[in-house]
Amino acid sequence: MKRIMSQLEEIEISRCHLMQQIVANARADEDGDEIDDDTKVKSCNLRRLSLQNLPKMTSFCKTQDHSVDFFDGQQIIKLQNLEAITIEGCQLIRGIFDLEGLTTNGEVGILPRLRELTLSDLPSLGHISNKNPQRTLCFQSLRTLKVQNCENLRFLFSSSMAKALGQIKEIEIARCKLMEEIIDVQEEELEEAANTDILEFPLLTSLSLKELPNLRTFSYGKYRIQCPSLRRLTISGCPKMTTFSSFEEKQQWMTADLGSQQVFGHINSSLSSPIFFNEKVHFPSLEELELSSMCELKRIWPDQLHGQSFCKLASLTVGLCENLSHVFPLNSIDRLQNLNEIEVVGCPSLEALFEPVSLSSEKRQKTLVLSALKKLKLLNLPRLRDILKSDGKVTMAFPCLMEVNVRHCHSLPYLFSSATAITLDKLAVLDVSCCNDLRGVIAMEEGKGNTIETLKFRHLSTLKLGDLEKLISFRSASCASGGLHPLFDEKLAFPKLEELHIKGVQQEELWNDKILVASFCCLKILEVKQRPNLINVIPSFMWKRLLHCVESLIVEKCSRLRYLIIMSMAESLGQLQYLDLGGCGEMEYIVAREEEKPEEAANRIVIPQLVTLYLHDMPKLKSFCQGKHISEWPSLKEFTIEDCKAVEVILGDASCRKLEDNVSTQQPLSLIEKVCTRPCLMTYLVYYPWMV
Repeated sequence: MKRIMSQLEEIEISRCHLMQQIVANARADEDGDEIDDDTKVKSCNLRRLSLQNLPKMTSFCKTQDHSVDFFDGQQIIKLQNLEAITIEGCQLIRGIFDLEGLTTNGEVGILPRLRELTLSDLPSLGHISNKNPQRTLCFQSLRTLKVQNCENLRFLFSSSMAKALGQIKEIEIARCKLMEEIIDVQEEELEEAANTDILEFPLLTSLSLKELPNLRTFSYGKYRIQCPSLRRLTISGCPKMTTFSSFEEKQQWMTADLGSQQVFGHINSSLSSPIFFNEKVHFPSLEELELSSMCELKRIWPDQLHGQSFCKLASLTVGLCENLSHVFPLNSIDRLQNLNEIEVVGCPSLEALFEPVSLSSEKRQKTLVLSALKKLKLLNLPRLRDILKSDGKVTMAFPCLMEVNVRHCHSLPYLFSSATAITLDKLAVLDVSCCNDLRGVIAMEEGKGNTIETLKFRHLSTLKLGDLEKLISFRSASCASGGLHPLFDEKLAFPKLEELHIKGVQQEELWNDKILVASFCCLKILEVKQRPNLINVIPSFMWKRLLHCVESLIVEKCSRLRYLIIMSMAESLGQLQYLDLGGCGEMEYIVAREEEKPEEAANRIVIPQLVTLYLHDMPKLKSFCQGKHISEWPSLKEFTIEDCKAVEVILGDASCRKLEDNVSTQQPLSLIEKVCTRPCLMTYLVYYPWMV
């Protein structure tokens, strides 16, 4: 056996359902050599060990002392070349390393070359190592540690073992139901911790803790956790975790925890809310932070951050944190100058992004700037009322903000103040929907009226406003005067807007007649839906700037519309490729005749680029165009009509190309002659004079 083990470099075993040990008898090999007790036996060459789906596996070797761990101490000493261990789906393994009584000379260490350790689906695993010998190097080369689905594991490693992990770069822990802490500070280590209170992972770049329902903290006790290289931190599905590093020792924490519970399980309000990242945590290089499904999380940061922690934070994601009322303390804004993405989702208690705190008189007079922020996403925050809750004297600026997405924030009266809106020079995408109390996207200061300067959104290319029942206008004073307001007025400029999507707002007009000439002149997609009060989509003062470049036009469920455009406007539809009209119950004609034009005159309509025409759910629609007309549709490929039962003539065409390959190009007159057959679908017959 000595000869075999000394030569093997890799062992991979999987799906051997009766196997219990790798080596059945460790007492002697075929030559009679003692393996466990022979100190002269050299280290074997085994570098990689992979065991998967071995339900009866208990240990590497069968030993006399019947150790419950997979490796006993003497085996570990002989595995000096082992670099990677993977153990998965071994239901009977209760421990990995038995270090009890293990002695080394201080130079050899324990598994000095081990770089990767992966443990998965080990339901009986109670510990990784049962004891760490004091003043002994242990796992000093470990780079990657992954543990998942080990439901009996209560902690990962002891603090003395953690101190040896100077090379660790990645830690990933998931779905360990009983895990309460990552680092277990044992009683004999408490006195030492008081003297050397720093626990450092100098090379750790990624830490992920997911689906750990009993995890309360990374570490109890007096240790300060320093991760100078940590870039990514993900904590998700840890509902009992309230702080990353606890000041209190474990027993004190458990006692306080029991005393803080009330009848309904709420935390005693007399106790101050624990801060998740307190002064014991030092993360100067952290770039990506995700905190989600942490229902006991109440405060993420203290009012003042210490040292250089979080100064490189670039991306923050917070989700499903039921008791979180604010994300940032306002005093931390100087520390967040590298932050370029914020996403907050499903936090029902959140009232504002920035927590109101007392500011110095100097800070009250200046604008607070998030200079690198590019993306802001706020979703399903029913109590959110402000991005910044202040007395009105504090202004925030987002000079690099490019994309904003806000949905289901039902208490939000407006999105940005006018002072903040002025700083949105690079905003390219704005999507706001399903905010029941939103009065305006921009809140104008009261009493200024027409004295306010025009807000120019120079780079805004996409604007989506949907299901905003109380929206008064895009910019709105907090106590707007009565009467009707257009959605957009002359104090707004959108010179590069290409997509405009409007749904479920109540105004009768989209624009007033004073709109700046430079606004809406690049629009390619116009979508208007569920506007029951809208009487005109494209008024006469807007059509020249709108229609010459529109490629897609969608109008649905605008019940008061009687027509879409008038005849003179149709001449500008040179770029239109897609036209969708539906649910407009009063519409009789898509193109209406101009009153001053004699009825006898024949109108000519040419829409050269139109590929798709979709008409549906318009019971009063009679014809595409009112009166006599000749139309040309040279590019039309898809033509669908549904539930338009009053249609008489839809296309009057003198020189149209064929709609389908098998249709003749002889001057056809396309008529709806027959309404029949399938529910919710009108079929039509293309009629040609030569067929008579």
